[in-house]
Amino acid sequence: MEYDNSVSLEAAGHLFKKIGDHDPKTISKVLMNGKSHPLIKLENINLGDEGVKTISKALGQQAIVSSLDLSSNSITDIGIKYLCEGIESNRYLLFLKLDNNPIGDQGFKLLCQSLKSKQCVLKSLYISECGITSKSMEYLIDALSVNHTLETIHLNSNNILNEGAIILSKLINSSCRLKNLSLFFCGIGDNGANAFLHQLEKPEFIKYRFLALTIKGNKINTGIIESINKCLIAKKNHIKTERMKAEHQKMIDEQVKLKMQSVNIEMEKKMNNLQLESKRKLEEEINNINEESKKKLDERINNINEESKKKLNEKLKNIEKKEETLNARDSEFSNRVKQFEKEKEKKKKENQLQSIENPIDKSLDSSSSNLKKPIKKKYSDSIIIVIAGDKSKDKELLIEYCMSALEDCRIEAENDFEKIFTGIIQIDNKPIHFTFVNTSSDDRYSRLRALQYEQADAAVIAFTTNDRVSFEDIPFQWIPEIEFMGKIPIFITGMYPEKRSNPLKPTDISVEEGRTTSLKFGASNYFEPTNSLDIKNISQIVYKDVKKKKK
Repeated sequence: MEYDNSVSLEAAGHLFKKIGDHDPKTISKVLMNGKSHPLIKLENINLGDEGVKTISKALGQQAIVSSLDLSSNSITDIGIKYLCEGIESNRYLLFLKLDNNPIGDQGFKLLCQSLKSKQCVLKSLYISECGITSKSMEYLIDALSVNHTLETIHLNSNNILNEGAIILSKLINSSCRLKNLSLFFCGIGDNGANAFLHQLEKPEFIKYRFLALTIKGNKINTGIIESINKCLIAKKNHIKTERMKAEHQKMIDEQVKLKMQSVNIEMEKKMNNLQLESKRKLEEEINNINEESKKKLDERINNINEESKKKLNEKLKNIEKKEETLNARDSEFSNRVKQFEKEKEKKKKENQLQSIENPIDKSLDSSSSNLKKPIKKKYSDSIIIVIAGDKSKDKELLIEYCMSALEDCRIEAENDFEKIFTGIIQIDNKPIHFTFVNTSSDDRYSRLRALQYEQADAAVIAFTTNDRVSFEDIPFQWIPEIEFMGKIPIFITGMYPEKRSNPLKPTDISVEEGRTTSLKFGASNYFEPTNSLDIKNISQIVYKDVKKKKK
């Protein structure tokens, strides 16, 4: 379709979640409107190679885009060639998702060449189900020997095999910045897994950046997987220990610094006292010397002639003048000492008067507290929480628990976009008014959701514990969308924990993985509620966390 000038750029910008029939030229013009777009999600809109061409041009002209999702758009190596022209020069693109596009080895080679560009700042690259084989793994090794920004790469559901895994294992103990490597369902066997294990067991593995290797969904001996996980956990514990040692050393250094400061102050006081004592002794010695000298002079005067006597008298007069000067200085010093004592006495009296006045002030304060205060509301405080997430069933179950936990629960509004309900939860014997806002995950309401985030005190993102896709969408869609409207605490809740398989399947999210990964996403906490009592406990934690951050 042709570009319709009647569609404003601002309105088009809010359709980016699913752009519909908008022409790629429209998308490109919106990207170039000078505004920041933290997340552009254009998956499954049939862009094709030609559609990518205009978007790449916008990237090459420094469009401000942090995350770009081009999954499932039938993009081949030709489209990748166009896209690479923009990636190589854009200074803002950090996350790129190209899952389920038939780019093949040739397209992957072009992407690896782009990673060598000094202008490229990509931190994460997602290229699952892209028809990539083990033949092109050497291209990645070569690119990461030059690139200094890429930290995460997902090659899930590609035909990597043992040959590719052996090549990729070289990345573990290399100087590149790669930390996370995901190889779900890549046809890797024991030989490929042993190649990774061999690198992880080397002593030098501790000093390199690599932290996480995911090889679930491959036919690998359980013992090998356990050994790999053991090596990775050992490194994480080592890093934690080193960090604690550094913090402990920092505390010791600060204590030593404080101790030295106190010692220096004490030494300075002692030096001042020594100087005063030395000055006093010196004055006493001078007085003794003057008296003794005067006696000797008197004896010598009696034994010399008149002329010598005159000279001696002149010298005596000079000495007497000096003594007068010293006496004058001594009297001046005495006067200063008396004045200092008077001032000291005056300050002492002022302090006594002040101590007498303080009880009077306290009595005034106590009398004022007896005055009648304005009548308070039923509840002393309130909090607004927005509920977000991919699936309606997760949010509906969470809402059911929340409404059961609330006292005097009331539904304030309910429509296609939102459901607002309020009520009271007792926290520390105080009634706290809670407002829950359930927003629609429909991309048509992305702009309205932004208004709710702006008014909220906290956000809760729900996902299904046996659906990895809904969990992985949290850092890619929901957290950037919420943080774009301002910094509020974010909490992640795993729903339907009873639906996990035993043993766990690759699509399941365990409690430990959910908690640790949520903290990495930037969430404040992770929960798995199963009833209204859990909601009351969670509400108490959320409320205290919000109030703490507001202070």
